[in-house]
Amino acid sequence: MKNFKDNRRNTGQHPTLARKPLATLISNILIAGSCASLSLAAVPAFAQQNTATQQEDAIKVSATANANNAETAEAENADDETEVIEVKGIRFSQRGAIDRKKMAGTIMDSLVAEDVGQFPDKNVGEALQRIPGVQLDRDFGEGASISIRGVEPGLLRVEVNNVSAQGFGGDRGVDFRAMASELIRSLDVIKGSEARLTEGGIGGTVQVNTRKPNEFTENFLSVNAEGQYNDLTGEPNNRFNFVGVYKFNEDFGVLANVTSEKKNTMIHAIRNTEWMLFDDYDNTAEKTFVNQDFADITDKADCATSSDQNLCEQQWYDFSPRIPRYGIWGREEDRISANLMVQYRFNDRFQTHVGYTYNDRDKTATDLNLHLESGSAARVDPASVVVDDQHNVTYFETIAAGVTNRTLNFAWDQTTSIFETGFEYDADVWSVEGLFSKSDSTQDIDSRDTHITAEGLAGIAVTLNDEGMPEWDFNDGYFYNADDPTDTSDRFDVNDPGSYRSRSRYKYAPHTDESDETMAKLDFTYVPDSDFITMVRSGLQYTKQEQINADYQYNIIRDVGQVYNGVEWTVDDQIALISGNTFQSDELFDGYDLPVSTVGSYQAVDTQPFIDAIQAISDDNTTREDLDVRSGNYDVSVETQAIYLQGNFETYVGEMRLWGNAGVRYVKTKTAANGNVWERIIVDQVDENGDVLTDPITGEDLAGVEDPDHPEDFEGRKTVDGEYSDTLPSINVNLGIIPNELVLYMGAAKVMSRPKTTDLNVNADCTIYKTRRSVEDDIHDYCTAGNPALNPYRANQFDISLNWYPDENSVISGAYFIKDITSWIIDAETRFDVDFFGDGRLFDVRQKINGSGVTTKGIELQASTVFTWLPAPFDGFGGSVNYTRMSADDVGLFNQLNGEELPFPSQSENSYNLTAFYETDMWSVRLAYNYRDEYLASPADRSGNPVFVDDSGYLDAKIVYNVTENLRLYADGRNLTGEVKTYTAGPHRLSDLQWSGREYAVGVTYQF
Repeated sequence: MKNFKDNRRNTGQHPTLARKPLATLISNILIAGSCASLSLAAVPAFAQQNTATQQEDAIKVSATANANNAETAEAENADDETEVIEVKGIRFSQRGAIDRKKMAGTIMDSLVAEDVGQFPDKNVGEALQRIPGVQLDRDFGEGASISIRGVEPGLLRVEVNNVSAQGFGGDRGVDFRAMASELIRSLDVIKGSEARLTEGGIGGTVQVNTRKPNEFTENFLSVNAEGQYNDLTGEPNNRFNFVGVYKFNEDFGVLANVTSEKKNTMIHAIRNTEWMLFDDYDNTAEKTFVNQDFADITDKADCATSSDQNLCEQQWYDFSPRIPRYGIWGREEDRISANLMVQYRFNDRFQTHVGYTYNDRDKTATDLNLHLESGSAARVDPASVVVDDQHNVTYFETIAAGVTNRTLNFAWDQTTSIFETGFEYDADVWSVEGLFSKSDSTQDIDSRDTHITAEGLAGIAVTLNDEGMPEWDFNDGYFYNADDPTDTSDRFDVNDPGSYRSRSRYKYAPHTDESDETMAKLDFTYVPDSDFITMVRSGLQYTKQEQINADYQYNIIRDVGQVYNGVEWTVDDQIALISGNTFQSDELFDGYDLPVSTVGSYQAVDTQPFIDAIQAISDDNTTREDLDVRSGNYDVSVETQAIYLQGNFETYVGEMRLWGNAGVRYVKTKTAANGNVWERIIVDQVDENGDVLTDPITGEDLAGVEDPDHPEDFEGRKTVDGEYSDTLPSINVNLGIIPNELVLYMGAAKVMSRPKTTDLNVNADCTIYKTRRSVEDDIHDYCTAGNPALNPYRANQFDISLNWYPDENSVISGAYFIKDITSWIIDAETRFDVDFFGDGRLFDVRQKINGSGVTTKGIELQASTVFTWLPAPFDGFGGSVNYTRMSADDVGLFNQLNGEELPFPSQSENSYNLTAFYETDMWSVRLAYNYRDEYLASPADRSGNPVFVDDSGYLDAKIVYNVTENLRLYADGRNLTGEVKTYTAGPHRLSDLQWSGREYAVGVTYQF
């Protein structure tokens, strides 16, 4: 990341809108080199690709096979059956993924270790985006979270070695940036369900499987060093990986896998923030939108007699940008991702293991923001406004605007860890597996927010292009002179401390949250002597998850003209505070061809010197230790007990093999939510004799007043308990239409996901009426609160697929899925006569509730192959393609402006992956392109507009050269086409555009 204090640029320069020479050179080399390699692969020296040579480069893995059950084994045992050879070549990793798909007990897609290693992907999320039905969301240019078949990240289940991975901030969604791809042995995305699988993923389950030492027959060591370059930050990063296996003997081994990374990321942003309805600037008869409640009113003048004149008239208001602003947000991170595994085999029947996985992201965040505060009709000159034919403001001038120069600087640490220990005992026809684990996450954000402001600015002209992207010059502004409106001499200068003559503020807002889960389970397997039932599985599982958070806040504010400690804060005081406590920012959108001009670089608030100065002036040295926890924090416990029974079966229908599994899982869930509760008591106003006071004219009782001394008044914390149970049946059936080649699959199941922690939080604000009038008029006691009694998300799902495996390297598959989400958590509504606290008292409570759900459906198509049947050198070509199309009915979300139904959040209607590769003994090259349509990010901004993330496509490439059998060199690039992330609130209404740069890496791997 560039040094924010580097003053090498001149104030006010506009960015050079050309790509940096180094970035251009690297992109051209990677794209041209990859394309040339794919099209000109007929080089005789590299044409001798064959299986035997690849196997000589393999890591040999040995395990115990069960020949009787080989064809019906589940995918989790795929790595432990027969002698498996994991080869470094792309084609063999692709073959391994196909094998896992074939042997899965339900519908599933996979990636295996070398497949992940061959992609230019740095974390688990970025690897998962290559799987059909998986859609990736990026943050700061990195893959952060995924949705499966359109279901949002918080409703998925993510496991590491069958142990729950924990999210942050009360969200069950997992940030995959902490999981380095080097940890992976295999990735499984399970879209169906089996009774034996832990519940919790209504969209699907992601299983991340790491290596175990006894998979290796001998000592092993691999070291990797990588240098990275991002063309926006302009600074190098580094990444190191170490994988070591020490075998004490064939039964006892230790594995350590550590990835250390210095990762600096950045986004440059131009924003309107949101779009608002300020006024009817174009005064046309045509409505901007139609509010269904006032659809019959066609003349704005008739709104005067409507039920709500303001809402009615807003139908004619034009869309205006709320806060045009720039952002330069940087993250300087030190990351560690590590796994330690010890495995011991006592004998052929009994083995055990102990493992520990640790991920840490130690970040320093610096967010620069420069705002034009024009977010109300009073701040805009109405005579200057220009509106297009879609009622979007395309030009305006300020009349009383403000400017905020704001810098946030915070230490941000995120840590997750998983401890696991387990055993496996095999007694021929029966076996038992046990697993105990403890997983946790902790997050600490030490947020320090500093800003300086100017108010009363006129003359700043804002022009919005066809996309709705704003362009303005702060220095066109001047301080409005009410005594002489024609006086424009008092000019604003964005880099002059003397121009920020309104407010200085330091806001300190630390946050911390923790989540931990303890889990224990036993799984029993019995192989009966039967011609139909091939295996019986049963088991039980116990989990207890606890999540807590705490927020703090402290402010120092200095407004010019106000008195503090008996002394007025003057403009001179303000200038003295700011002077010397700013620094020159980076150049906005350096290296990106932005279609509008920007401020360039500017003098931004320098957080720590500014804090030191304002604390010294105010004689206030408050620290975090001095602060009390703010109200509203949650403390939630979720305890589950589960039991299941599952049978695997196999028979024949004529000459066609029929196999699968059926079972049922029963799970009981108990919740305990502890949170803040306010119970305010409203009593009658009485005279000195205790008589109720009345209105002398109407004779009605005067309105009640709060009695803070009433014995029933309460302010503190309470715990509210909840309980529910679920019976989850599932069935999966496969029909081998052509033996080992063409398979028809059908599956059905009931699945569930538990509510988000923040929705379960008590956080109740209650009003209890003790007045005479409340009895006479039947006025109910009332609360606004969370809902600890929420039931989970529940769904019934059905899958059908036809999979053709023409050879061991190829698959062609088509799948149809439908998911009927019968229970969905919807926005707050008022429920009546609720025993909220479980103590017999009844309240009308406004809270989130369970409602009827949505039905999602779609198709997944995929094909992959290696052209081994072609003559050399063309037998080194291969590739894959997959396509997903999804839709949703009865979503239950509606456009607040016109009432139209909205699409399912996080769901892109279309998404696809295209991958092509060429591989020889000495080298390989791969191009991978990932695309997804736009998707709904938020049902409404402040104006009621739904906010979408635009469609995007990312091109990545990797080139590998094997110098020797043990030494590998490579280069890769991500986002080679320079994609940006764009949020919009409708046609020509840009809300936010974020540029995070392209990233390149060169590295070397050596194996002993």
